[in-house]
Amino acid sequence: MNRLAGKSALVVGAASGIGREVCRLFASEGADVAVADHARGTDAARLAEEIKNLGRDAFAIDVDVADDSQVASAVEAAIARFENLDILVNNAGVGSVMKPFHEGGLQTWDRIMTVNLRGVASGMEHVLPHMLKRGYGRIINTASQLAHKPAPGAAVYSAAKAGVVALSVSVAQEVAASGITVNVVCPGPTDTPMWQQSDAEWNKAKILSLPMRRIGRPIEIAWAYVYLASDEASFVTGQSLSPNGGDVMW
Repeated sequence: MNRLAGKSALVVGAASGIGREVCRLFASEGADVAVADHARGTDAARLAEEIKNLGRDAFAIDVDVADDSQVASAVEAAIARFENLDILVNNAGVGSVMKPFHEGGLQTWDRIMTVNLRGVASGMEHVLPHMLKRGYGRIINTASQLAHKPAPGAAVYSAAKAGVVALSVSVAQEVAASGITVNVVCPGPTDTPMWQQSDAEWNKAKILSLPMRRIGRPIEIAWAYVYLASDEASFVTGQSLSPNGGDVMW
């Protein structure tokens, strides 16, 4: 339907799972896409070629969001390639082993907070001067249903994702009058590499607790990003969109 015709996007955390489907849908809706990920060069390059085959411009770039300079370079590269950058998706993230917090939760603190929270902050900080100058932008940050419904055994991960929501809402208020929206997608359990590598018993119990009794497919989550990136969501900012199979209901 060309909801994103003439737009350009940088998707960070793009080479697999939800990020990959976001890139595909963005391209199918008319956007040019910078495919950014870390240590997944082959997958990112293949995805970029797939997008080009849809008639859109695309390129792959390696970005470790733990390195602020690499995030800055990715934003600069996207702007240089597309002339303008309309959409930023901060989707990079890492998971953790499910275990009680008192059994070493802090051992994972720096890694999870650096990637899952500071990486989002880094992306926003570097793209906002460009968007503010243009008076237009769509920023979409990936959190998790665990931001709203923290789970035992996932204290640090839940805290990082809750931080993404709070950070996004605060920045959304700062830039709302400047033509920029900042929103969050909070996916529930989804069939991604992170889910597949999680504890099998925990996964089984989680599925049984879901009203829909199944996990989501990445493309079911990705449509939320298309909506938030489109002009159809021009009056939506500071919101958490939660495709989660009913696990968190408002």
